[in-house]
Amino acid sequence: MADAHETQIQQRISSGDDQAFEAAYTLFDARVRAVAWRIVRRADWLDEIVNEAWSRAYTSRTSYDAERPFVVWMAGIVQNVQREHARASPTTLGDVSPEADPHGASESNGQSPETLVSEAEVMLALNDCFNRLGPEDARIIRLRYFQNMTYRSVAQEVGIAESTLREHRIPDALEQLRRCLQKKGVEIPQLFSAQTEGLGQLQGEV
Repeated sequence: MADAHETQIQQRISSGDDQAFEAAYTLFDARVRAVAWRIVRRADWLDEIVNEAWSRAYTSRTSYDAERPFVVWMAGIVQNVQREHARASPTTLGDVSPEADPHGASESNGQSPETLVSEAEVMLALNDCFNRLGPEDARIIRLRYFQNMTYRSVAQEVGIAESTLREHRIPDALEQLRRCLQKKGVEIPQLFSAQTEGLGQLQGEV
């Protein structure tokens, strides 16, 4: 749910307020970029598509309905930009479905803009909570749960006893993640349903 500041910005955007749009860019760009990654899944396209989506949003800002979350509106625009790129490239695995609403009421890859935004919010929360772990603990969780390595393999990889890994390091790291994610309204099961490439992209590994 948008806070009072976000709501005020959203209400001003539809009136064509340039300063409000600039504020929206500062406030929402990280979330829009996370949503775009969920849609695009191509690092070589990401910047171009995000930039084009913001450009189109600015051009059509007076059509924005302030009752609709801004990032959801942006997600629809990103979907449409991605479709155009997908049609233009024979090598893409992107959605090439028929023309969609230019103002973002469409769905791509079977997911609505609302669903894509929700997934991106989970990814951002996960990324932030991972950054709060120590480097070795983050590596352990990644190896065990995102790369599906066995306890024994993880223990050998990081050079600690398997019993220590099972009884202390992993439970302690998961509890830290659980507490952090809980404050953001995300449950631990959502952590393990997050896709590895999304986490890597947000952490600059793609």
